[in-house]
Amino acid sequence: MAKVSKRSNDPYVILAETLNLVPNGFPAVEDGTHLKILKWIFKPEEALLASKLKLPGETIKKLSKRLKMPACELTEKLDLMFKKGQVRVFRNKKGKHYALLPFVPGIYEDQINRNNKELVLLMEDYFKKSRGDIVFTSDPPIFRVIPVKQAIKTDLKVHPHSEAATIILNAKSWGIRKCTCRVHQGLIDNRCEYPISVCIETWNEENAFDFSNTTKPITMQEALDYLKEAQDAGLIHTSMNVASGHPYICNCCTCCCNVFRAVNEFGRPNAFVKSDYILSLDETACSGCGECVDRCQLKLLEIKDDKCAVDDTCIGCGVCVLVCPEEALSLVLRKAKEIKRPPKNLIFWMLRRAFKRKINPFKLI
Repeated sequence: MAKVSKRSNDPYVILAETLNLVPNGFPAVEDGTHLKILKWIFKPEEALLASKLKLPGETIKKLSKRLKMPACELTEKLDLMFKKGQVRVFRNKKGKHYALLPFVPGIYEDQINRNNKELVLLMEDYFKKSRGDIVFTSDPPIFRVIPVKQAIKTDLKVHPHSEAATIILNAKSWGIRKCTCRVHQGLIDNRCEYPISVCIETWNEENAFDFSNTTKPITMQEALDYLKEAQDAGLIHTSMNVASGHPYICNCCTCCCNVFRAVNEFGRPNAFVKSDYILSLDETACSGCGECVDRCQLKLLEIKDDKCAVDDTCIGCGVCVLVCPEEALSLVLRKAKEIKRPPKNLIFWMLRRAFKRKINPFKLI
């Protein structure tokens, strides 16, 4: 990957370097495609302002004082940038906050209302040239497979981070949005037939999505209904690789999802963490019908000697279990040495990932 001089005055270079200091990562590529993407998303003055924001967020009062800019001017600029999906905005007891967004997941996903073929082709070019470096190769991974609860053997204790419905039940706000990956592929005439509006967002404070430009507020029951729709469609649940405070549940297909594409196209096995479970077969009950084989998006099942054969690289999503007419399949715990415990929350995840990447993100905090 190309190294860019830290002395550059180019606002896009400054923003790119800032985004790569975020533990998620935003690596440079030799021909500058990463800068072309930022130029599509940001005007020069927007890029420079975004590069000065902090990850935890600040009120306009604090920002105005730190940046030495009039509060009214700053508010107008940042509110417009929020509408364009360039910054994060949230409210708490101290008021409205403006924050730096990681590039992925973050800025790119929030272009859902502006996305067009030009941006998609730039992203495809960047994805192929970067090959998912840093974003999908660093430890701990960003994403974690979340198994379907009904697939888990009933006598097993299930941790909250290991079950999609529990993530929804533990939240205080819920939202639904379109899948960026499927919209992305649709713009280049490559969309699959899976449902689009099944990306579920959750938050630990009430009314979190009431002023969102990309996420429609929904009820807890509606979130559970969307989850079931995704399960019925055969989509794979994934979420942030943390033990608590999950901000989303993505419902992924291997054809469009960039996480699974990183594994399949570029050999990036660290793009996600497998669930704590693995598929188990009751051979006496299995009829060899092949329903599970058709359901597995990763093609890890096959029929051998009239029985289902399970590949040991199973990710433990449980999607296949739901369609077995003989109830011969279930998810069981992996061996203890195979289970990767997630960081406690997003803060611990960021600290651990920054340490592993040998970067110092504290100027962003």
